[in-house]
Amino acid sequence: MDTIAGSGARRRSPVIIALVILGIVGALMLAGACGTNTHTPEEMSAPLATEPATATADAEETTAPAVTESTTATVVSDDDQLALETLDAIVQGDFESATARFDDVLHQNLPADMLESSWSTYQEQFGSYQSHADPQDTARGQITVVSVPLQMEYAPGEFRVSFDQDQKIAGLYFLEAGVPIP
Repeated sequence: MDTIAGSGARRRSPVIIALVILGIVGALMLAGACGTNTHTPEEMSAPLATEPATATADAEETTAPAVTESTTATVVSDDDQLALETLDAIVQGDFESATARFDDVLHQNLPADMLESSWSTYQEQFGSYQSHADPQDTARGQITVVSVPLQMEYAPGEFRVSFDQDQKIAGLYFLEAGVPIP
């Protein structure tokens, strides 16, 4: 297993690995469940663009992150704003507020106490939250995936939220930096 560089380096726990795996599986299930995914397996596994404000012909949009010191940033979309509000609530320890926009399935599978435990475990592995960069949006069928790069005490990470068409949170993930969007 990899270790996290920096002072106080620790080994990644099976819980983090399981959360990453659950996140990827959940995102795949959501994309498949919407029934309008027009991406081929090759497109789904292709690397995402990292240049600012690029778009492809199939309406997949990506915006590049820019680092900020606060827990709020200039946002591009309503989904970005909701993702940052959710992240703010988590960082402030308001897990009830963070789960308020969860869809029924996620709310049942990740209640506030489990979200709190997941965030605690994530911080044990990556260190305390320091700051975040601007959100990056990626369309996947009827789901919008918002990725927010995190600067944590020991290593960079990523907060990822998937929104359905009703702007309900259908997936929430604490990841290591660089995990591809399925």
